[in-house]
Amino acid sequence: MKLVVGTNNQSKLDVVSALCKELLQADIKVEGYSAESQVAEAPHGEDTYLGALNRALDCRASCDGDYFIGIESGLVERYGNHFEEAWAVVIFGDKKYVGYSSGLFLPKVVTDRMSKGIPHNKIMEQLDKELNLPEDNRDTWSRYSGGQILRTISLEEAVRNALLQSIPATNSLYFK
Repeated sequence: MKLVVGTNNQSKLDVVSALCKELLQADIKVEGYSAESQVAEAPHGEDTYLGALNRALDCRASCDGDYFIGIESGLVERYGNHFEEAWAVVIFGDKKYVGYSSGLFLPKVVTDRMSKGIPHNKIMEQLDKELNLPEDNRDTWSRYSGGQILRTISLEEAVRNALLQSIPATNSLYFK
């Protein structure tokens, strides 16, 4: 069985590989593909879902495989608060399965700058320079929390929530 993920990001591929071994319990080949999200670099609101969907569709149109997965992280506003969350879309056969993660509340230093019209990705670049953070740390959740939580938690949660629908347990409501 071959699963194509719409990214070449190794940490995302590792998350998907681990979940496939756990949930599918089969011999799975996970392959990355540089899929197009067709949304902004720092998606907001519905664009986060659309980015994941577009990546999954691009994989299906461009690659041979059994499962096609798109993953996208982005920002969402709920009840006047900003969060970062991840979305995943799994395409298997002619069906689409969707999942998203819990959100991590954005720090005040970030939302204060966003309120001045500065894009999230530019804010993070500014803060990296101001705080002298290493260039190899592109993990926003780690940067927000001082390393207490990693973004891989949200990626795993979103992919798991989508993938388990495509392989439902016989006693689950997804099976019915």
